[in-house]
Amino acid sequence: MGKEKANSPARGHQGYLDSQKRFRILKTLLYVLIGVAIFVLGLCLNKFEKSNIFTVIAILMVLPAAKALVSVIVLLPYRSVDAEAVEEVRGLLSGEDIMYTDMVFTSRDKVMFFSFLVIAQDEILCLVGREKEDIAYIEKYLKDELKKRMLLRKLYITKDRKNFLEKVAHAEPATDIPDELTAYLNSLMV
Repeated sequence: MGKEKANSPARGHQGYLDSQKRFRILKTLLYVLIGVAIFVLGLCLNKFEKSNIFTVIAILMVLPAAKALVSVIVLLPYRSVDAEAVEEVRGLLSGEDIMYTDMVFTSRDKVMFFSFLVIAQDEILCLVGREKEDIAYIEKYLKDELKKRMLLRKLYITKDRKNFLEKVAHAEPATDIPDELTAYLNSLMV
């Protein structure tokens, strides 16, 4: 299991969503199977009486299973960006620019998805991953959160792939990106 985790893509890298969906589905199934096994063990050890401590423990296994299931449900509608698109954007980066892909994050009200997020010198360029994303909401949310952390930069969010690629190609190359900004963006990702 540890070896598999080491080979899985990190947050913000191509393939992360697909690998996390598989991992989280297996994790959910494991919690359910453990709960069922504990319940059956309790039945066998207590002459098929349901009133025992094993039943209580099995019921408590519902909590982590439910939490794991919620994370599966959040990620299920999204797919990883294909490798060709990642290489196309990576080819446009210059300087110390940073690119994230497969970026699903949540606020209190919405789940949001970026196919790409690029940090250039003084701006953050984003390509949303779904046509129905509420760009105005995402922009306000991110600006407010970045402002709270004193990390505000110009923010460009679009649904149009061609405009995004053009913006990335003409962005001023980054020379120094604060670790606080990358840490915050990593913390947003589900």
